[in-house]
Amino acid sequence: MNISASQFSAGLLAIQSGQQQMTEAAQNIAQSGTANAVDSATVAAPAVDVTNITEQLLQLEQAKIMTELGAKVVSSAEESLGTLIDIQS
Repeated sequence: MNISASQFSAGLLAIQSGQQQMTEAAQNIAQSGTANAVDSATVAAPAVDVTNITEQLLQLEQAKIMTELGAKVVSSAEESLGTLIDIQS
């Protein structure tokens, strides 16, 4: 049973990527809300870019799944390492 640092690194990288994607999507949603507020001053009915918001919500869901999978990889690597330590002692 060979547990390498790359398994931990892969899990942590997935978690970090998921968090970064989540932050970017949330910022894009927030910015689209402020852009619509500025536009609504000149237009009677504010235009909502539903397509963009939907796309960003999908990005949030993908980021959530990526983060969860990264956590499972780290957990699995940690469990395997614990088993290896138990076998060695």
